[in-house]
Amino acid sequence: MSNIRYIELKYNGKVYNQKFEIDEILLENGLNWFLDAEIENARIEIQNKTLIFNAGIIYNCIWEYGVIRDCDARNITFLNGVIYNGIFKRIIVKKGIIFNGTFFKGEILFADIRGGEFKDVNISTNVNQTKINQQVQDIQVQPEDTNQTGQKIQDDLQETLVKKYSDFLNENNVRK
Repeated sequence: MSNIRYIELKYNGKVYNQKFEIDEILLENGLNWFLDAEIENARIEIQNKTLIFNAGIIYNCIWEYGVIRDCDARNITFLNGVIYNGIFKRIIVKKGIIFNGTFFKGEILFADIRGGEFKDVNISTNVNQTKINQQVQDIQVQPEDTNQTGQKIQDDLQETLVKKYSDFLNENNVRK
């Protein structure tokens, strides 16, 4: 596959593949900051005026607001939003929720960390990491959860920690 800016944008029940159409839709939705990002092979969507990055590569970006479900991100400043998964090299997280991902070098200033792997990352004292630790302890101390395979523990932990994106939008009344 050759490297192109966008593979697709899902918006209002349609899929767009042409760069000019995607750029126009981003502008119409107030997501002009994303036009400055260096990206390759991006699969994105817009729901409730929120940008969702589903796959691709992001370089040198100031991510203002939205959701990253999966990506390879290099040298980005994440101002606000939700990270579900991805590989992040040299990232600064100003504010957000992190459910998962692998982070190499960077800084997390203010966030709610519920999962992920952090290598050579400076995590501020403003960061809340207690929820995941408490959830793991709660699940592991229940005697009925222990069996030879440990599968029930793993299933319960997964069910507890994974939150659907639509639930997040509904709970937090994210930009409409």
